[in-house]
Amino acid sequence: MDAQTLNLPDRGMPSAALRLLFLSIEEVMGPDGIKAVLNGAKLSHYIGNYPENTIEYGVTFSEYGKVEQAVEDFLGPRGARAILIRVGRELFRYSLREQSALLGIAGNALKNMPLISTQAKMKILLQQIVVAANKTVNQPTHLEENSEAFLVVATQCVCQWRPHHDKPCCLVTVGTFSEAMKWLTDRPIEVKEITCFSTGADACRYQIPKRMPDEQ
Repeated sequence: MDAQTLNLPDRGMPSAALRLLFLSIEEVMGPDGIKAVLNGAKLSHYIGNYPENTIEYGVTFSEYGKVEQAVEDFLGPRGARAILIRVGRELFRYSLREQSALLGIAGNALKNMPLISTQAKMKILLQQIVVAANKTVNQPTHLEENSEAFLVVATQCVCQWRPHHDKPCCLVTVGTFSEAMKWLTDRPIEVKEITCFSTGADACRYQIPKRMPDEQ
């Protein structure tokens, strides 16, 4: 599945989103690693010339997808899995520090809010991220839930500009949601991508359990 096959028009996104992805990859893979990735993605013009830290649309979904795919191509699908999740975790940290508008989070106010359950805080945080995805990142997204879990549903995704995969491939996003939940709850929460455009699904869906690991 790719944009050429689907005749899918490219989609603009904030320059800061791609910049922070580059910084996160560099943090995890080192300066030589990000250079190799950008060369592999055929985006060598960004080497030493990262996009600006602005929420103005200056880069595209296809560029973001090419970079994620270049990490996978460089390391192999198995080796890339853990690295891309780590990149996603770093991406949350960078976004929180340098461009929180991408997440829709304002400081630690929600994390420190008294007299509200952890599950309620989780829902508020996910709602904020979904609003930011729609209004700032230009990624149509909504939140669903059932008795066991929250489901973040992205109806357009950078993986639509990546090749077909046998398994869900949006591991950077999995890492970002995992780190967001850890930041909020101070506990590890297993986030899973349960459907993915790259496997032929109609959306990318991320499942975040409502119960903490010690409540299972």
